[in-house]
Amino acid sequence: MRKFVKRRMRETARETLRCIYADGPIYGFVALYVIAGSAFVMARGQAPFGMLASYALTWTKLYLLAGPIIVLVLGIVRIIHQFNSRRQLAFRTMFSPRAISRFIAGTLLMMGALMPFVTTFSAVKSALPGPGGYLYDVLQADIDRFIHFGVDPWVWLYDVARFDMVLKLVEVNYNLLWMVLWHAIFFWVAISRRADGIRVRYAITFFASWILIGNIFAGFFLSAGPAFYGEVTGDFDRFARQFAWLNANSDGLTATVDFQGYLWHLYSEGAQGIGSGISAFPSMHVAVVTLNAWVIGEASPRWAGIAWVYVAFIVLSSTYLGWHYAIDGYASTLLATAIYWAIRALFSVASRFGLTRRQVAAAYAIPKRPMPSTTPA
Repeated sequence: MRKFVKRRMRETARETLRCIYADGPIYGFVALYVIAGSAFVMARGQAPFGMLASYALTWTKLYLLAGPIIVLVLGIVRIIHQFNSRRQLAFRTMFSPRAISRFIAGTLLMMGALMPFVTTFSAVKSALPGPGGYLYDVLQADIDRFIHFGVDPWVWLYDVARFDMVLKLVEVNYNLLWMVLWHAIFFWVAISRRADGIRVRYAITFFASWILIGNIFAGFFLSAGPAFYGEVTGDFDRFARQFAWLNANSDGLTATVDFQGYLWHLYSEGAQGIGSGISAFPSMHVAVVTLNAWVIGEASPRWAGIAWVYVAFIVLSSTYLGWHYAIDGYASTLLATAIYWAIRALFSVASRFGLTRRQVAAAYAIPKRPMPSTTPA
């Protein structure tokens, strides 16, 4: 028994190292961003890792405590529900060295790559407003009105959906469920062996989208969005009716006006906090669900339709809640789509030059040492 346990531990350790090496391009990509982002933040006179402790605490609760429990429970429920005579084999597969090692490496990916990335992203976003502040809100709001036939699009939405129950549904989804979904999808890609074929491409596409859309495009076309239009332009009348209704009806744990007040407080105090930083154009909410819609479409055309309906729902929700102008969502959909297909094409070109997934895995693989013979000499 002791020999069996030691052998399984060695196998698990060896497989875990292989998985970590296979994830190497992801760590390298994130490291470059953290270095560049930290330099930018320090050049603006701010601390690049001011929120690291808070994010570390949150991530620890999510992925070192809640994550293993949820995965274990879901795995057991799935085996009991889907398997009958093969349950014993299914449990052995679930707790095999390969499965455990991928889970360990995936959890490390969440803690060692995603957490520092999000921390740096938040710091960069908080440091974006320069001396000129938010310069493009009037232009973007005017474009929004122009392409919607002379009407601010929130007016149309409120004409058909200004109901308390609709508001509650939209708030729960936009302010809570959206975050749960993208964390869950990324976590699944990180820990599941079924995602071996897309993990590196998905992660790099995900991170590139946040950098290009949420930092670079946001920095060049900096706007605060309808929620803060009055504060940055001095015109409090344009969206007054929208926010009078939101303030009167938005309440509870997912109240939009509370989140918006929290962000404005951090900005006006020059402080950092979880999720801090204000930029409306383009919308990262829309960019993330667009990327996931394309990836889901690769795996299941049936679910792709639902994923794209959800993209449309997020676009409408961002305008309905006053977080974004409608063009923020339109631009994000196009940009995220372009990034997805560009990186997919790059990976395809790489494979044509011989960098297939098997060869890359072989390049990162640690040679197996031959097991000692048990046959008597």
